[in-house]
Amino acid sequence: MSTLKVGTIQDHANSITALTIDSAGRVNQPAKPAFRARHDPSGTVGIQNTIIFNVEDYDIGGNYNTSNGRFTAPVTGIYQFEFDALASENSSGGQLADDSLVHVVFTKNGSEGNWSHRAYYRTTGAAQYNSIYRIDNIQLNAGDYVNVLVGGKFVYADASGRYDPVFQGFLVA
Repeated sequence: MSTLKVGTIQDHANSITALTIDSAGRVNQPAKPAFRARHDPSGTVGIQNTIIFNVEDYDIGGNYNTSNGRFTAPVTGIYQFEFDALASENSSGGQLADDSLVHVVFTKNGSEGNWSHRAYYRTTGAAQYNSIYRIDNIQLNAGDYVNVLVGGKFVYADASGRYDPVFQGFLVA
């Protein structure tokens, strides 16, 4: 039986740390792609279609683009993506009306494809704001991109920052 004892692994060309293992056995991958972006408007709005999240909270690797709303995979792998927002009836950011339907889907290279499923929310009863969530694992090749598409109705955003729609993701494997 052999034991390999190592605390840091770097790439061979640039000496960039790819992996560290601390004394407790915790593994850190500081260059693993991950991002979190929000749509932060100057006023109250309802937004739909392809959402462009214009503020990055973090972007390890620089793979999310705040100009076009795309996350572009730097390497082939399985990525987990998450979206959450308040559903809205109209472009003014109003509450969902009774029996309103809103959906969200992750698009890959500009299309839904047969690999994707939509998250739906339909309100019943009085007008209200409701959260809509979407989480999915998507296999991407290097260079593939993912966007968020909202349809049916809208999602809510305002200048307070408390209700910003969020799109985030990371490389799983």
